[in-house]
Amino acid sequence: MVLGPRLFGTGSSGAAEPAVEVDPTTPVVLIILDELPSSTLMNADQEIDANRYPNIASFSSQSTWYRNNAAAGDFTAWAVPPILTGNHADAQILPTSDAQPDNIFNLLGPGRKVHSHEEVTELCSRALCPDGHQGEAPDETDSGEFVKAKFKLINIPEINRWIGTMPAGGRTLSVLHLILPHEPLQYLPKGQKYPGGPLYFTVPRNHSAWSISDAGISLAQQRHMMQVGYADRLVGRVMKKIRSNGAWDRSMVVLTADHGDSFGNGQPRRDARPGNIAATLNPPLMIKYPGQQTGEISRKATQAIDIVPTIAEVLGVKNMYSTDGQPIDQLSEDREMFANKYEMEKINFSTSDIRAERAGLVKTSERRLGTSGLWKLGPQSELIGTRPGRTRVLGGASVTIDSPRRLVDYKPRAGYVPSLISGELTGVEADQLVAVAVNGRITGTTRTFTYEGPMRFGTMTSPSSIRRGANRITVYAVGPTGKLRRISRA
Repeated sequence: MVLGPRLFGTGSSGAAEPAVEVDPTTPVVLIILDELPSSTLMNADQEIDANRYPNIASFSSQSTWYRNNAAAGDFTAWAVPPILTGNHADAQILPTSDAQPDNIFNLLGPGRKVHSHEEVTELCSRALCPDGHQGEAPDETDSGEFVKAKFKLINIPEINRWIGTMPAGGRTLSVLHLILPHEPLQYLPKGQKYPGGPLYFTVPRNHSAWSISDAGISLAQQRHMMQVGYADRLVGRVMKKIRSNGAWDRSMVVLTADHGDSFGNGQPRRDARPGNIAATLNPPLMIKYPGQQTGEISRKATQAIDIVPTIAEVLGVKNMYSTDGQPIDQLSEDREMFANKYEMEKINFSTSDIRAERAGLVKTSERRLGTSGLWKLGPQSELIGTRPGRTRVLGGASVTIDSPRRLVDYKPRAGYVPSLISGELTGVEADQLVAVAVNGRITGTTRTFTYEGPMRFGTMTSPSSIRRGANRITVYAVGPTGKLRRISRA
């Protein structure tokens, strides 16, 4: 049986794909990221920003990107299981193999080497995944509480071990749920951690809407994009491992995320509502079909529930069970869908809702943070890298740097960099554009906002700008014409 990207893609490229023998033993790799809206990955042309996210961009250039893909839920408990089962799930259905036995593990696992890392779900049984994390929430009956009980800070060494031990050859099924870029926001693109200080948790908790100003949300979005940079790096390691195993050409590789994240003023961060559909319910979906070498962008109206039936159809699996989803080749370019929410609620939406909103998300991100690379995110980013020289002092204003000892006596150690530079300001209005210089060179620009009382600022600084020992931090107010005024230390 030979099925390739011509069947499932858009056919936008006229090049013929090489025929590859596809059968139920074809290697399958499924990577699920967490809290990643497609708009984060996009540039102004709604293409993957290769400057910021080179590994995901590289994968998209060799796979079919279903740009209008939709999540099946706005929370992990009812967003991840549909990816692994092809069926909708809600608060009353536990994310376990016993509760949802019709899943990718039981479908493809027998006769295969199963290599799985489920962080907060237990769809893979002990029989197939004896080294899994089953049975960690035995008393929970609500799937949302089940996931919360299992959630913990991501274990990066464990993730790296999973990548390093990915099996080679046919008859393999590798599934990774990578809890990134999910908050807490603490990782830089190369994987170093940074302390957050007073601004560690500026994101709303649970269903809450953003209560800080646009400038404060911009800082959270900047940190989110940095953490996506680390997720991109780990995705690159997975792809490199598949290639080194010698199985790239014949493998079916799927990259997706469970749901998105909203950075809209006054909007709930995670609770899907009309007006934030593209932010919360449009995670990426990219599939490299066996033998595919050329990337395509498809307008098909895919949803998380379509992934397993598509894998089954491509592989020619004979014992496929009934699902809520469909193989992608049977889908149109528009579709009425629903996603599950808390308290057994549902939200109805269509692919056209996603398309209508997404361009605005990309424009908002560009307004807040510009179009440059991850270390030049911010308003008026052309200032980054310049030397201010001698400037006048801004009268009546002062600044206090948060945890200054981190920077005045910096001792480099593995995996830790004080890249988030923040502080309190007096004598400065909200939404004032400021620039932060480290050792005489501007490393970040941002805008002021009120958070838990004081007027604050915060911006990310590249580790390459921070040196051992004493670092001199200077904060400037930026005028309408770009003129700088130094703000004195309190």
